[in-house]
Amino acid sequence: MAIKPKTKYEKDAKIDINKINTNIKSIDCNKISSKNNNIVKPIDKNIIDSIYLKGFTIAQYGLYLKKAKPYKTFKIPVDAGFSCPNKDGTLDTKGCIFCPKMGRPISVKYCNVKYTLKEQIEKQIEKQKNKGIEKFYIYFYPGTNTHGTPERLKELWDFALSYPDVIGLSIGTRPDCLEDEKLDILEDYVNEGYEIWIDLGIQSMHQRTLDFLNRRHNVSDTIKAINNCKKRNIFVCGHVILGLPNETWDDMIKTAQILSDLEIDALKIYPLVVIQNTELEELYWRGEYKTLDEKQYVKLVCDFLEHLSPYVLIQRLSKDKTPDEIKVSPEWNLHRLKILNEVSNELKRRNTKQGVYYKYKY
Repeated sequence: MAIKPKTKYEKDAKIDINKINTNIKSIDCNKISSKNNNIVKPIDKNIIDSIYLKGFTIAQYGLYLKKAKPYKTFKIPVDAGFSCPNKDGTLDTKGCIFCPKMGRPISVKYCNVKYTLKEQIEKQIEKQKNKGIEKFYIYFYPGTNTHGTPERLKELWDFALSYPDVIGLSIGTRPDCLEDEKLDILEDYVNEGYEIWIDLGIQSMHQRTLDFLNRRHNVSDTIKAINNCKKRNIFVCGHVILGLPNETWDDMIKTAQILSDLEIDALKIYPLVVIQNTELEELYWRGEYKTLDEKQYVKLVCDFLEHLSPYVLIQRLSKDKTPDEIKVSPEWNLHRLKILNEVSNELKRRNTKQGVYYKYKY
């Protein structure tokens, strides 16, 4: 008898749900649809306008949440054991040139596959409730978190949303791993009142850059992913890297313009960091790539923000601390709050703000 070939989803799936959490199958999914009757609203531009009127130069996501939500929220990062199609052989085994062969270390104690998904969520909820946090998003973070079958993904997502104080999901993934079947599941959650975010690894809107980075996806994948999410009322937070090899100032400003025209909801902006055991490290030691110094990066972020739509929420402007033992360059302090303050001060010095040079497509 002929063996039935695996579907593309079965080929992609690298996670074993039974190993992640033994209690997932016991969920009463009927409770999920009945417990959350909130209506998910689009980003409120009036709230963003009020942030600028108070003298802020950036549409900071944290400031927005304080005005948009009647309670304190926190995003809980969890590691559900996902691989990356660019590393596990689905697309390639080398990964991106800036990504370590063994993956990027996570500093959050309980965001670790040595704990079950249940333990990761509950330990972090308990810790944050002691700090006065009331509601939570579950952030599926390391790896490509839609790289699996729709059935397996739904089990994970249902479990995360089964907690009474969880109001939504944030899912880190690549633009080429958001097939309609998966987005349809997420759309159902939106229709039930949950707030769903896709943390989308964009990096650049220039194909030659993506090819150089060995991203193994196309700019068209990014455009399609953003548009498909928006028509389902799924929010998109894009991740963009400034200072990529061979990109000019004009290239980076063009990325800001394109993402603004696509009406992306939010951005996380990072400097490119050289980490040990990467192809980028080899380029660095051969003198073929040089990282930005702190002043260059702050200036570049300000330029980028000035050409970005004023209504794109900014979730962060730098990285969490990269462990010194694996960081090769840059040597300056990458702490996101420090960089946020420096960028804000530079924009005030210029007497400008986010969006001042953005040219609307309409």
